Amino acid sequence: MGIHYKSALLSGPSISLLLFAGIVNAQEAGPPNQDLDEVVVYGSSVAEDALAPTLGYVPTETASAGRIGLPIEETPRSVSVVSSQQMEDQGAESIVDAISYSAGVVPAIYGFDLRYDNYAIRGFESAVGGLNYRDGLPLRIFAWGGWNIEPFGVERVEVLRGPSSDLFGANQPGGLVNTVTKRPQEDFSAILQATYGNNNRKQLAADVTGSLSEGSPISYRLVGVGRLSDTQVDHVNDDRFYFAPSITAKLGDQTKLTLLAQYQKDFQGESWQILPQHGTLLSNSQGSFDYDTFAGDPDRKGLNRDQHYVGYEFEHAFADNLKVLQKARLAYNKISYDGAYNGGALNLDGTPGVDTVVLIANEVEEEGWQGSVDTSVLYDANFGAVDTQFLFGLDFYKGNSDADLGSGYTGEKNLFTGKKTNLLPSLLPPSSAYLVGHYTGYQNQSVTQTGLYAAANSKIYDNFRLDVNLRHDWLEMDTQSLQAQPGAVRTHEKTYDRAFTGRVGLSYVSDFGLTPYASYGTSFDAPPSGVDNVTKTVFEPETARQVEVGLKYSPSDFNGLFTLAAFQITKDNAVIADPEYLLGNTQVGEVVVKGLEAEASVELFDGFSALASYSYLNSEITKSDKSNLVGNQLERIPEHSGSFWLKYDFNESSRLDGLSIAAGMRYLGERYGDVRNSIELDPVSLFDASVNYQYKNFKVSLTGKNLADKSYISHCGKAVLSSFPLPAGIDVDSHNCTYGKGRELRLQLMSTF
Repeated sequence: MGIHYKSALLSGPSISLLLFAGIVNAQEAGPPNQDLDEVVVYGSSVAEDALAPTLGYVPTETASAGRIGLPIEETPRSVSVVSSQQMEDQGAESIVDAISYSAGVVPAIYGFDLRYDNYAIRGFESAVGGLNYRDGLPLRIFAWGGWNIEPFGVERVEVLRGPSSDLFGANQPGGLVNTVTKRPQEDFSAILQATYGNNNRKQLAADVTGSLSEGSPISYRLVGVGRLSDTQVDHVNDDRFYFAPSITAKLGDQTKLTLLAQYQKDFQGESWQILPQHGTLLSNSQGSFDYDTFAGDPDRKGLNRDQHYVGYEFEHAFADNLKVLQKARLAYNKISYDGAYNGGALNLDGTPGVDTVVLIANEVEEEGWQGSVDTSVLYDANFGAVDTQFLFGLDFYKGNSDADLGSGYTGEKNLFTGKKTNLLPSLLPPSSAYLVGHYTGYQNQSVTQTGLYAAANSKIYDNFRLDVNLRHDWLEMDTQSLQAQPGAVRTHEKTYDRAFTGRVGLSYVSDFGLTPYASYGTSFDAPPSGVDNVTKTVFEPETARQVEVGLKYSPSDFNGLFTLAAFQITKDNAVIADPEYLLGNTQVGEVVVKGLEAEASVELFDGFSALASYSYLNSEITKSDKSNLVGNQLERIPEHSGSFWLKYDFNESSRLDGLSIAAGMRYLGERYGDVRNSIELDPVSLFDASVNYQYKNFKVSLTGKNLADKSYISHCGKAVLSSFPLPAGIDVDSHNCTYGKGRELRLQLMSTF
């Protein structure tokens, strides 16, 4: 058992006294609140509800930067909000698609992969092996039980950049993504969609909301998606059934209850195809492998996933300045994975180049439950020239997962002809027979996190905004595992960690829309399961600290928001993939990421709308027991990246009234495919576009992503067999690589009522 304690570099006692002094000296409560949808922040009314539908490209409020609705242009924190309008215009078919135009984000870092929503923020992976957030509550990824969010079911997607442990507990320091579920609306509306696209993609979707009757305190929403689709990879489908009902009941003037549920079932093949580096990244005398190449076994079932949850959100106003909030969710995730992947390309006949790969079975049966409860008190107080909103809360998370694993040799496959053979056993001496065995294992894990938090958001002398957040976490992890590989031994690890984290941010809101800000925050993250490949000890928790300064500008003569941020994140006890051995991790001493981000979203009066972003990330391993890693960049993280999207809506006076056209570009610069920095990945520019025409209640749209059908490598990793000693005469291609998404074209018909 490991017991760790980490403390943030903040004066906890002094700040705690400041927070509680505010409650003691606050003015008495006023009359009961008659409008529960109005959120009082920084002493003023926020016009936009952070949970409600957002029109256009310039949302004004964030639901993630403070656990409550906060104005984006005033909060001393870096956040991007992707509206449902933006997702619709850009044809986003996943959360990764939705955030691909946001600053600081490297989307799809593992290439085309339907298993997870995978990405990195400010240089650090934030999803695979970690957390996703839905409505501010965590959805943890265990062994293989990843969450894949249906974008049609969300109102907005928020990217919160920088450490967030002061709000949500254990997390990576680069940031997090929080999706906001579509909720019931009082006014009736209905949307019906029919979509057809390349790769024989067929989808129907519906979104219906309204009150049960005129004047009724109960409103509902029904969201559904049905899809049958092939993909860019042969033998891989992407079928889904999704249904999300919700009900909101206003129980008087001061109380509101919303019930939320989701049923999602996915039938997918082996989307993540790892191909030999010779024939993808490097030349191959026998030919190249395109992104449609299937390096698995078509006779296996692929991935089936059940992803369901039920939950509620409750709020009650005791007075106009005192409110109690509670939300909870019980989520279920089941994964059945039956596949085979490329364990390494062999040269068996002595001819130059590679054409045959060794297939390694990948079998997973995993079932997991996780529950979350978050209870908080929101209190508004006035101290003369200072208006403060206090938030005190306690959240609890409990999750467990049981996974049965299987792996082992299952033959060879010629990637050009598709022919399967079983040659390797006859070529191996008896001492290497373990390489062609079949192995079973398991990973059973439980995670419990309890967090006590306090926050104060203050408006001082009209122009200053001061945010102070504190949080203490108790984190317990219990993991029992046996890896499905040769020589594996049973392990049982139990760790108990405590962490005190916090953040202080100050901004100045000028009278002409310019807001400079500065902040300092700390974070921690749960250690991964297993032991360090080098030290053979249990991993320590990762901790981090960030300094950030920035500038925001919200013009008065048109709708827009411009942001600029410079930051440095220092992460201690960083865990990375062991460069010496594929199946394991090692803990290095320190990683530093210095960065600059610029982002703009504008809507001009003459029909133009635009989005733009640029990110500079200088990542470096500054301390490590492995001296050959010091000075290296983090893998798959480019120094330079950016995006631009321009849309034009023809106005009513034009003969083309109802028509809108848009085009965009996404750029990822040079980056390394491995932590050794020995594999260089080329920069890539991807072009997107959309054309929409609306006539009364009907709309037809054509969207395209990666219009030039650019083939590019997103990820390269060490081949499994290259980690094992092989007899002389059997050569293995040392690395495998994965492609990013190819061209996607979608034609959509939509009707609104």
